[in-house]
Amino acid sequence: VARLAPKLVRSISRAVNLCETTLTYGRAEEPAPQLEMVNLASLFEDVLEGEQLIGAGEIVYHKVVSPSLQLQADPEQMYRVISNLCRNARQALQSTHRTGVVYLTGGEDLTNWWIKIEDDGPGLPKPALENLFTAFQGGTTRGGSGLGLAISAELVRGHGGSLVLDKTDASGTIFTVCLPKENY
Repeated sequence: VARLAPKLVRSISRAVNLCETTLTYGRAEEPAPQLEMVNLASLFEDVLEGEQLIGAGEIVYHKVVSPSLQLQADPEQMYRVISNLCRNARQALQSTHRTGVVYLTGGEDLTNWWIKIEDDGPGLPKPALENLFTAFQGGTTRGGSGLGLAISAELVRGHGGSLVLDKTDASGTIFTVCLPKENY
């Protein structure tokens, strides 16, 4: 209990924050990111702990990132982005009723930090591709709101970066978040 209580409190805080921002999505912009240096490996761990609490079943997660990689970002906003991309990958894999793999990778070059979320699922359906980053339009799962990628793209843009669909086909999907180092 002592070990899980702080994680549970963080998860509840994130859920409350997500609900509040979802309710205000149509009325206001996302708040400006509060930039700080964030350890990407720790951020990946937080996201994966949340995925384990949900119960990912037959899905295996692999993270490939230097344990010391730091990037400049708002930790809560970047958690939401990575969590949404992982949730989408999990749901795509679960829709196939088979085992699957999700890769979380991160790195940097001279001008950018990058994060890739890749799955070996069925790829995105054509209707979803037409409105991928459009609120209430790009959802692919029954009961989904179609807000996840729209909000994620907005959060990444708030960091001065980009969220891009690199690939989607029958062998899987890859999304890349690119954050510029220019403000660092």
